[in-house]
Amino acid sequence: MIERYELPGGDVFPEGITEGPDGKTFYVSGSADGAVYRGHLDRPELELWSPPGADGRHGALGMTVDGAGRLIVCGGHSGVLFAYDTATGALVARHQVTTKRTLLNDVCVNGGHAYATDSLRPAVWRFALDTEIGAAEPWIDLTGHGIEPGKAAYLNGLVSTQDGSALLIAAQGTGQLWHVDIATREAAPVDLGGVEVRGDGMVFAGDVLYVCDYTGDAGGEAHFRLTALRLTDGHRKAEVLGHHAMDAADTPTTVAYLGGRLLVVNSQLAASDGPKAPFTVTALEPPF
Repeated sequence: MIERYELPGGDVFPEGITEGPDGKTFYVSGSADGAVYRGHLDRPELELWSPPGADGRHGALGMTVDGAGRLIVCGGHSGVLFAYDTATGALVARHQVTTKRTLLNDVCVNGGHAYATDSLRPAVWRFALDTEIGAAEPWIDLTGHGIEPGKAAYLNGLVSTQDGSALLIAAQGTGQLWHVDIATREAAPVDLGGVEVRGDGMVFAGDVLYVCDYTGDAGGEAHFRLTALRLTDGHRKAEVLGHHAMDAADTPTTVAYLGGRLLVVNSQLAASDGPKAPFTVTALEPPF
């Protein structure tokens, strides 16, 4: 069984990952140049699926695939959301969310919409999913729901709850996990029992939410891990089931769940001695 998948290229700095519509393939984004790679569970090497700079995509972060088989890609600082037909690779949508400074970081699908976090403001954008993908609309700003104006919340990963009732959003800058009700747009921090979860990418594996997380020690060194949470009380409370340590040299950024295993993207962004090719994706059995 493959334990590490390798990406071609020396300056990939992968960041996002999502499963393909067939349940066997997966896509990985390159934060440095916007390239998108495609992998298969049974093949150890990924292939370049969409080249750097294609369609003005010079950075690529979070990704998801919608029910129509469209790969939706966050364009980072460009503020552009891209969408591609996974069958043909053709660009099917390109939407600029704002001309102001922005960082489209992660994206998920819930019902008939895609939602994307903006890490430079505590806000989430929404895009209608129909025959065509609609233009961006501001959906919620967490300022006023408990995040102080000017606070560097750095909204990052987000997932839909499995019943579709809410979004869970990681505020990496404050160590919070937010619950936002889809129907009412009521928002509040998830009760984490007094612990901090500095979440990046997240995924449900069964009823366990796995979060790419990190903590700092007294010397300022970051320790990376997968944090496992079980949500209760309508996804408003979370019990920490445990932590699975990850190599700091890998600097994991996000995770997918495919074929019964977790696929963890190794960005190497915080590698103390610099990146070393090849960049990889680690596959492991869910530890909790």
